[in-house]
Amino acid sequence: MRTFASCAFAVLLGIAGFSASSAAHAAASAVVIDARNGDVLLADNADTRQNAPALPKLMTIYLMFEAFEAGTVKPATNIFVSGTAIKQPQPSLGLDHFDTISAGDALDAVLAASANDAAAVLAEFLAGSEARFVTMMNAKAKELGLSQTSFANISGAPNPKQFSTPRDMIQFSLALMRTFPERAKGLVGTSFAWKGKTYQGPRSFLSALSGNSSAGVAKVDTTPKVNRAKTGKAGDRDVIAVVWNATNAADADRMIVASLNAAQTAKPAPAPAPASTPVAAIVTGDWGVQLGAFSTEAAAKAQLAAATKVTPQLAQATQQIQPLQRATSTLYRAKYLGVDEATARSICQTLKAAGNACIPLSK
Repeated sequence: MRTFASCAFAVLLGIAGFSASSAAHAAASAVVIDARNGDVLLADNADTRQNAPALPKLMTIYLMFEAFEAGTVKPATNIFVSGTAIKQPQPSLGLDHFDTISAGDALDAVLAASANDAAAVLAEFLAGSEARFVTMMNAKAKELGLSQTSFANISGAPNPKQFSTPRDMIQFSLALMRTFPERAKGLVGTSFAWKGKTYQGPRSFLSALSGNSSAGVAKVDTTPKVNRAKTGKAGDRDVIAVVWNATNAADADRMIVASLNAAQTAKPAPAPAPASTPVAAIVTGDWGVQLGAFSTEAAAKAQLAAATKVTPQLAQATQQIQPLQRATSTLYRAKYLGVDEATARSICQTLKAAGNACIPLSK
């Protein structure tokens, strides 16, 4: 039995939560974001580098969703398990050398069980080796503007070259949700069964945000830290407050309340005004960009229009809304086509910097 795992924002923050062991000596951090647009309303110690053991899992999810959207990998694609994958540290599924597992099942195992052997299977399939996958992860982090994030391995094992910050983690989660809006629904409650054992992902929004899951992370420090999250109101805004590495539950609750109160009067930094320079002509080619997959054609059209306001040169490209029939519904992919590779990547970089989703597409 398997349930295809999509990835809700709440779950992403849970997966990305800094572990008790790795963050034991890190100061507590608090971040409050506007749940509707991702504006950071409050950031307290949010730029302190910390080791985040589950960070590679989050990037693996992103890169797998990207591959699914591009059609280079399908959830049903069967992958042989390598000898190096089975040597990954716990937690794992207990895969054997030359077992086969589908890409979808392996991703479910990463989401519900935090399985390092399954993550390694996906990494090797996408990049050929763990080392090349690490290079791929770092390149994607740079592309997404995660200036304080670095990868060194797939498992999250302690390494001085592997770290992130609370601010980067939230921004990464938002980028994933915006880039894959339809895949970013419904993960809460996802279960995965393998060889007679069932793994249960986070059961609720808040437990996911707080980093609580059945997978667990090995604790090697005697001073565990506490993570907390709470949805609430700050004026007329719906907000999410996240606290990492509080000394105890009482301190975590106090920081949550204080953060929500402080966010009541917080004002996000204004977006930079668009340049008034003339719109350069695009270079035509066989590439394009995808702005997401939407539940209605109207939503897809709206996204195309919004993207053109951010990047006026898109008006010179060809619009396409591509229906994608699923078992119970139809999705509508919003695309601009007819540019060269450099233009497609440049457009996506501009859109992502403005908080929009974008994937470069080759022919």
